[in-house]
Amino acid sequence: MFLSATDRRRVTLVGLLTLVVVPAVVFFTRGEPQAEVATVAAAGLSIDASPGTSEALAPVFLSGPAGVAPTGTAPIAYPSGDSAKLTGQATFSSFNGAPNTVCNAPSAPYGVTLVVKNLNNGRSIACSNVMMPSTPANITVVLHTRLFVELSDLVNAPIPVSITW
Repeated sequence: MFLSATDRRRVTLVGLLTLVVVPAVVFFTRGEPQAEVATVAAAGLSIDASPGTSEALAPVFLSGPAGVAPTGTAPIAYPSGDSAKLTGQATFSSFNGAPNTVCNAPSAPYGVTLVVKNLNNGRSIACSNVMMPSTPANITVVLHTRLFVELSDLVNAPIPVSITW
């Protein structure tokens, strides 16, 4: 653990303050538990010192709007059928000599086959989703250059796509 000079001074100061404050608190309270030192009561209530008297307090009812009576049913949210679908921008990469059938979509599960459809012309391709160290900003999927050429010309990058798996 490497600390700067300022951080080391702060840690030292906190340690010294702890060594001074804790014995001072123990000395001034003379080791008495806090429950015997102070008694706290809610506003408007009195606390009797005699534990032998046990009177039950009447319940307190607060005013306010009446709640809705429960019906015994709850709304259920069902997932849509398009749970395995993404829409975004696609670009290309050579993937440093990886097979021509790979792509990277960080929002999709790794290892699955993705179907990427170009929304401009309707062409689609299939690729295997693999991990990649980084993805450019605002890009949903990075395709291998050979796959991108099947969807669109390289000069058109990035292109709008929909991805399903």
